Order: sequence, then structure tokens, then C-alpha cells
Amino acid sequence: MMRFENINIALVPRKASSCLDLAIRFYGRFLIPILKLWAVIAIPTCTLVYCLSYYFLLDLRTALTIAFFASSPMGVLLTWNSALFTFGNTQGIGSLRRQFRFQMIPLMLRCLFDRALFFVGPALLLFSGNILSLLGFVYIFFPGTLFLIRNGFRVEQAILDYAGVASQQDDSHDHRTKDLISNNFSSLFGRGLAAFLFCYTLTFILFITFDYLCYILLEFPILIGQIPYLLDPKTIDESLVNIMLLMTTDPRVLTVLTAFILLVYPIGRLTWFFTYIDLRVRLDCWDMELRMTEVSENLTFKEVSL
Repeated sequence: MMRFENINIALVPRKASSCLDLAIRFYGRFLIPILKLWAVIAIPTCTLVYCLSYYFLLDLRTALTIAFFASSPMGVLLTWNSALFTFGNTQGIGSLRRQFRFQMIPLMLRCLFDRALFFVGPALLLFSGNILSLLGFVYIFFPGTLFLIRNGFRVEQAILDYAGVASQQDDSHDHRTKDLISNNFSSLFGRGLAAFLFCYTLTFILFITFDYLCYILLEFPILIGQIPYLLDPKTIDESLVNIMLLMTTDPRVLTVLTAFILLVYPIGRLTWFFTYIDLRVRLDCWDMELRMTEVSENLTFKEVSL
């Protein structure tokens, strides 16, 4: 039984910036376990990206596709274990062996299926060079984004049942969450977009910083070191062309970029998890419901003992 006093975060309403701040602090608190999880996912993913781009000349579109799907099981593992700690079921995010449970496998497959349905739009936009790209652009917003947000809390709902946080009427919790999503779709879309833009910007900053340090300290060129006379005004047009060519085709650039996408992704996923908690607390008085459920269970236990 979940004990209300064991919850490790305050169940209070939070703005989008507060959810992001909490996600960053959570990331720092469990940096080592998260980096281990990142390594398990990132090493094979980056190896695959490098091999495909080096031997088969596949470009940025393929790297983004692989990173998009690879982040799904990573998000399930991260959210599942973060939720267990949040609701006081564990002392923290444990070893990689303790992070994985067999009941996650169907959930991972379902989340991958959800992403595959959403990716129909981006696939048409990225890989088709005709009128289908316009159809893909439309699909991303409808029904793609609608479907993505409506199923975006699938992991959170699953962990509620596992951790015993939901009440006995689990179906009512599922329906209530769907109602909250439908009634607050625009707010959730805005929060999700803000988290995406933050992670996108942070990925770019970390990539450029890492690239510059590798070139200056280790003399290992990734992107900047491969562009001679980068700051020469006379060759600025040629430099921009080289940047675009390297960003889209160079195996080293694609591999390092994929690694940083997966490194920053946990911040966005944790932000979305804390957005779910805020949604339930702010609009569903979830903190009061959990406390009343705990009191009811305690009274029932005492009556049975008597």
C-alpha cells in the first residue's frame, strides 16, 4: 500500500517551468543511474547510426528516425523507475538489473506501436519528395499530435496500477485521465512543445560545445574542425554549404548528435511525467484523493483487526 508520507515530491500545482526545473533537478539527483541507462541505449544506437551512415551513406533523416524509436524504451524504463521513487516504493533509481521488469515488455511494445503510428507523418515529410510530404505535414498535427498526446501518459497509467497508487476503480482513473487530456489538450500541447524546444536547444548547445572542446583540446574534428576558414567572410557561403553537408551526411556528426539527443531526452520525458502529476493534482485534486484513499484503507485495516 502506498503511504502518503512516503511520497518524495510535493503534490502541488506546478507551472510548465516548475515541471522542467524539477526534471532537471531529478536528472542531477540520479545522474549516474540515468547515465548508465543512457549508455545501454546509446551505445548500440550510435553504433547502428555510424554503420548505416558510413557503409550505406544514410543521412540525418535516418539518424533522427533511429533516435526517435530508441528513446521509447529508454523513456519507459526511466519513467517507470522515476515514478516508483516518486511515490515512495523505492529509495531511488537502482542498478540496471533492478530497473528492468518483465512486465515492462508489453508496455514497451505498445509505446513503440504508438510511436510508429505517429511517425507516419514525419516519415512522409522526411522521406517523400512529392505531394505526400504535404500530407505528412498535415498528419503530424492531425491526427498525429492528437494521438500522441492522448496516449502520452500510457506509462504513467501503467505504473499507477503496479505501484498501487490508483484507487480500486482503476478504470475510472483511466477515463478521468482521458477526460482531463481532452479538456486541456491545448495546454498539454503547449507544455509538450515548450519541453521539446528546450531539449532541442540544449542538444544543439551541448553538441557545439562538445565539438569545439574536442577540436581545441583533443584535436579531433567532428564538425567545426572539418570546415576551414569558418569565420572568413569571403568563404561564408561555402562554409554554410559544408556545414549543411556535414550535418546531414558525416558519420561522426550523426553519431555524436544521436548520442546527445538521447542524453537530453530524459529531461523532456521527466518533464512530461511531472506534467502528468500536475494535471492530476491541479485539476483533479489528486493529492486529496490519495490521502482519503489512504485514510479509508487504514480504517478498513483497523476494523478487520478489531
